[in-house]
Amino acid sequence: MKKLFLYTFVVLMAVFFNTCGKDDSFFGNEDKAIKNLPGTLYWSFAGDANYYNFASGKYVKGMITLGGFLFDDFDITWDNNKTLLTLDVKGTYNFDERRFVLRKKTDRIFKSDADDGNNLFDIVYEWGKIGITSAHISPDEKYLALEAQHFADMPITILNAKTGELISNWMVSGVSFLNYGAPVWTADNTLYFRIGSNIYKSSPANGYKSAPRVLALGDEGGSYVTVNPQGTKFVFRRNKHLWMCNIDGSELQQITTSETMDFISYDGENRPTFSPDGKYIAFTGSTRRGAAWSDHDYPDGSWVAGTGGSYGYIIIIPADGKLYDLNDKKSGAIWPQEPDSSYGIACSGNLIWR
Repeated sequence: MKKLFLYTFVVLMAVFFNTCGKDDSFFGNEDKAIKNLPGTLYWSFAGDANYYNFASGKYVKGMITLGGFLFDDFDITWDNNKTLLTLDVKGTYNFDERRFVLRKKTDRIFKSDADDGNNLFDIVYEWGKIGITSAHISPDEKYLALEAQHFADMPITILNAKTGELISNWMVSGVSFLNYGAPVWTADNTLYFRIGSNIYKSSPANGYKSAPRVLALGDEGGSYVTVNPQGTKFVFRRNKHLWMCNIDGSELQQITTSETMDFISYDGENRPTFSPDGKYIAFTGSTRRGAAWSDHDYPDGSWVAGTGGSYGYIIIIPADGKLYDLNDKKSGAIWPQEPDSSYGIACSGNLIWR
């Protein structure tokens, strides 16, 4: 009975803040602020992949229906023209193999499209109990970086995108695969990734045969590590907020702050990603939006789960090293909105800017 009551409370609070907190001066944005942003932002929420082109204002919901028995995940090529799909092998629940398909980007991608003969490449990689995974395509489209998988003991992996051949993989003994971050490419096809509290770099200069440590995050650690396309700045989540530093670790500074609740581990800012020109950072946050999370532990030991999983609303700030107080109406943060609505854009994963 307690769990049901708490779930109802969370849902009602989310509705309350979304309907009563429609202060356009804070949540809204002038058209100019949005249209001046570069490229296209992609994200997933409630099982769908969606995108928003800032210059044209084109907003597409349901570009791909993720999940189910076929689609695992997606990525977008750096030229913004093609879509990488990570799939189950012909939808057969084959947990030892994953299929990676590259296609021309369209506004609607269906399960049957992957078998229509129009794929730019179509490869399969086998690893015991690989299950669901995520692949990230290199800027030159020659390589795929696969995220580590704890249930399969699979390390960070690079594949040849044309043949599926294993190029390299990395792990650190004694570090749980649950504590591996997503690999991130830079424009020169260099790969960065976090294992535990350290960040490593693998370069095409020697065929990705080595991955030296380039930065130690220290005892406080960090998660959601990302790097700008220019390879000059890191951004990561620490103590519920975002921090930025130079690629050598210098000039470390906190760049977001907001009111958070100590007993909600997911509260604060998550999933940072840089714009293609490196001048902006998009991320998710729940600030002043009400209960944007939907699973967390309460002090009394009860647990609440809602539809959609943990999520936040998309927020954008300049990557200028300043501290942005997301509770301040005049902070300069931009909150994109659903078309013809004063609601923010909810995101539960796969925040990509191309």
